[in-house]
Amino acid sequence: MAFWDNHSKFRIQRIWEESVKFHGKSCPTLALGVRVCDTALTRLELKEPGIDRLVCVSEHDGCCVDAIQIGLHCTAGKKHLLFYKTGKLIFTVYDLVSGKSVRICTRQKIAEKLSSMKVAEILSLPEERLFSFEEARPMTSRVEAKVHLACNAAAEGVPPRDSGVQDCPDQFRKFDTPK
Repeated sequence: MAFWDNHSKFRIQRIWEESVKFHGKSCPTLALGVRVCDTALTRLELKEPGIDRLVCVSEHDGCCVDAIQIGLHCTAGKKHLLFYKTGKLIFTVYDLVSGKSVRICTRQKIAEKLSSMKVAEILSLPEERLFSFEEARPMTSRVEAKVHLACNAAAEGVPPRDSGVQDCPDQFRKFDTPK
């Protein structure tokens, strides 16, 4: 277990640093998202998430989701980050390769005081003080089909993004408002 503890510590630090860069600032809810990532990877017995391997259903659409995008490689555009907005800090993570899943529920006591907690405290609290766990419901066939259809184009088949970009700002003059 010592390897996982040590690996987890470094993984939390790495995900935290990358998440703050992505999110633009440090906040307690982002820190909680980092811990969700680490907990999911630990429970699914993965060192790293791998691209297109995990799907996260988040019941909350706040700052924590930015950490999930970074730490679990789940994005809304690829339909690997889905929302079921209950407002609760609950996250279900599915491993498409192994078939395993984990439902991570933020403890009520933590959820109630999250905004006043220190980031360092959230990042260092033992998992069992932050979360409880429930059995994850299986992904529906409709959701699974959506996940597998998302962004299946090969990277080289994507047209260059500069095709519609113009060097001159004249194209925007039609949007100027009269003085």
